[in-house]
Amino acid sequence: MKKLRGGSAALVAFVATVPALAADIGGAPTYKVPSAVTSLWGGFYAGLGLGFRGSRTDATATSETVAGAPQNLADGRPTSASFDGLGFRTSAFTGFNWQLAPQWIAGLEGDVGFADQSTTRQSLAFSPGFVRFALPPDSLTAKTEWDASLRARLGFLLTPATLAYATGGIAWQRSYINSNCANCPGFTFSPAVISASSIQVGWTVGGGIETALGGNWFARAEYRYADFGATPFTIARTAVPASGFNSTADKFDLKIQTHAASFGLAYKFGDRIVAGAQAAMITKAAPIAMSWTGPYLGLGLGVRAQQVDTAATSELFGVALIPLEKNTVPFNGTAFRASPYAGVNWQFAAKWVAGIEGDAGFADRTVTLSGYPVSPAFGTFHESADSLVVKSTWDASLRARLGFLVTPATLLFASGGAAWQHDEVISTCGSAPCRTLFNLSPSVITNSTTRLGWTLGGGLETALGHHWLARAEYRFADFGTSTYAIGRTSHFAPSNTVDTFDVTLRTHVATFGLAYQFN
Repeated sequence: MKKLRGGSAALVAFVATVPALAADIGGAPTYKVPSAVTSLWGGFYAGLGLGFRGSRTDATATSETVAGAPQNLADGRPTSASFDGLGFRTSAFTGFNWQLAPQWIAGLEGDVGFADQSTTRQSLAFSPGFVRFALPPDSLTAKTEWDASLRARLGFLLTPATLAYATGGIAWQRSYINSNCANCPGFTFSPAVISASSIQVGWTVGGGIETALGGNWFARAEYRYADFGATPFTIARTAVPASGFNSTADKFDLKIQTHAASFGLAYKFGDRIVAGAQAAMITKAAPIAMSWTGPYLGLGLGVRAQQVDTAATSELFGVALIPLEKNTVPFNGTAFRASPYAGVNWQFAAKWVAGIEGDAGFADRTVTLSGYPVSPAFGTFHESADSLVVKSTWDASLRARLGFLVTPATLLFASGGAAWQHDEVISTCGSAPCRTLFNLSPSVITNSTTRLGWTLGGGLETALGHHWLARAEYRFADFGTSTYAIGRTSHFAPSNTVDTFDVTLRTHVATFGLAYQFN
């Protein structure tokens, strides 16, 4: 939680410090500054956005009763499970701006976002703390649907056509859970399927960049973090008479935090955004003509959302192959990411720019499946001392870029090329059954690999003056599937174990950057 809040604060601070950098941007003799330019950002506007929403969703069992008797959740069993996920998000937004001073804008904005994202954990029929009937057909699903917010905004005009802003306010998130007791056991519990939903209220903070495209149109790139706290859910089932089982009631909290990144296009009603005037002139205006050719060096700050699925392919116990049930387990997650980047541009036509760019990203996201000592197919001893971990750290890319100048100072670009991602898979077998009954060794096994894949994306880049460039960018990367084997020696029988499973990895990266161009 502290890392999430600290990262979001750093991102807002990154946006907030841009005005100070803009103050240091001086004109150059080769750049022309309009003699009578003002910026008319005040008034109503409305727009549409497209992006993604990464959710960090954790379910934690708080109590369990069997036949009305409280159960001990502190007996070493896993009581929490991650339901992180990622979904594409469309949004509609509207607001009103007040131009407080030549370079300061304040406003109010509301938006509604639509994303359909769900994550399913198999072998969880009731809650993360329920240890009976842990079979793959049974499942617990957490889902996030629509969201909304009402926020204040404060922005600084880096140029008459480019606004950097911070935003924050109240937010709403609709969440949904579904418990499917498909095999527990022999349909002796009722009802088999339980669903419940909630509209959670929280807070959101973020920032972005807007740039005028001409007339009344402007484009934006925005990132927001939201925290919705924890909402309680209850799953209660009645045992069928004469089944030999007792009725159960499980309570757990669903804690949700989200990261939303979006690109938007909006229309401002009334006067066009940048117009000729004799008053309120902004002296450090954007150049009306500039050359984009030359090398550049920059620093980006944003988020990386990973979509990771593990699927067991084989299990060998001694010389015997163990039949496997389908059990795909998600290890999704979202982390803040810092990324230095460097490249070179060639402006080969009046409105066309080509280039080559490389970057390295640093983010640390660890997702843990508690209770599983070997692989998703091996089963569970219901001991939190056992775990399977997927950890993603650094990434890098080398890409070609092609951009179109929608204005002399604003570049719309696409980017694609090769990408690398480093990840680790860690298996810990520390429970009593691991150490005594099966006597599996070694206790901890770590596999790491640097994957090669491809990446594709695009963004918006705007000139802030003679040398400085601000950007907002989104990229998708696919690193395919890697196969891992976890083998341990055992004195049970005696027979060794070898579990093989595939890990499929895809990432989504959203970045705000500031670069210096040497030209």
